[in-house]
Amino acid sequence: MSLAAVETAECPCPPFARLAPLVMRNVSMKVRSDWRSRSGQGLEGETVRLRMVGNPAGPRVLVLGGISAGRCVTSLDDGWWSGLAGPGRVIDTDRFLVIGADYPPSGRCEAKDLCPEDFARLIREALDEAGVQHLEAVVGSSFGGMVGLAFARLYPETVSTLVVLCAGHRPHPMATALRHVQRQILDLTEGTNREADGVALARQLAMTTYRTAEEFGARFADQGELRSYLHHHGTKYAGGVTAARYRTLSLAIDNHREDPRTIRVPTLVIAAESDRVVPLSIVQEMAAGLPKLLGYEVLRSAFGHDAFLKETATIAPLLRRVLG
Repeated sequence: MSLAAVETAECPCPPFARLAPLVMRNVSMKVRSDWRSRSGQGLEGETVRLRMVGNPAGPRVLVLGGISAGRCVTSLDDGWWSGLAGPGRVIDTDRFLVIGADYPPSGRCEAKDLCPEDFARLIREALDEAGVQHLEAVVGSSFGGMVGLAFARLYPETVSTLVVLCAGHRPHPMATALRHVQRQILDLTEGTNREADGVALARQLAMTTYRTAEEFGARFADQGELRSYLHHHGTKYAGGVTAARYRTLSLAIDNHREDPRTIRVPTLVIAAESDRVVPLSIVQEMAAGLPKLLGYEVLRSAFGHDAFLKETATIAPLLRRVLG
């Protein structure tokens, strides 16, 4: 693999106390033509993109989010976990070099049969190209938690600590059923001039599973507001995601299987009591099998699966326990 592009710049943000000048570095790596997924498929022409933000001399922390997240993680780049990653936050960019990743494929190619292990391998190779050998922690939420579990199993000697939020070692059949329906929605429009409409509708259905009935009931007394909310998020997602990419990431979740007994990295598990995508029964099963369990914490939240995005005040002290 060759490093296609590396950009380094001092972070354009106000000065504050730090151990070293902050950097923001983008890394792009072309996937090898002979790379193969666990199912035997290639990703030739695709790119793995990382972003490194923070203290270049500090410990490295890899932060991975859900299928709609990406390499922008911190408050310094308006990232998806700004409440927890940034200057003075628990994943402190003054102290750590925070690494985020985009999940291939870009969507230009046809849908692929991948699994979280494949994404872990690709990210590990991109980290190697970028000169990152050891990670102080891998912090993975939702789909990122699945990738984190695979990463810890494959490369235990390179990770000091694993944190898994709102993710389990296998998918729940009900969540798999809902994703199957979403992919059938994509079937109706893929390859037509209404493909984006299919992606938007599948995403709207997914949005109804990420939160709870209680939260929707308290938030949307007006049906028009509810329809606008779903339409907004569906259209926004379809603006950057093709049907092939959506299908690939959705199927990768269904392909997820890890034996917790094989995860030898010390692991903190954080679950949400109201999570309908990854029910507590799945997370409890995983936690019970982890040989080096640092802790199993359950969030009391009305936000369901999205608790990892919304309950930052509760999550912060739990992360501080393992990150110091």
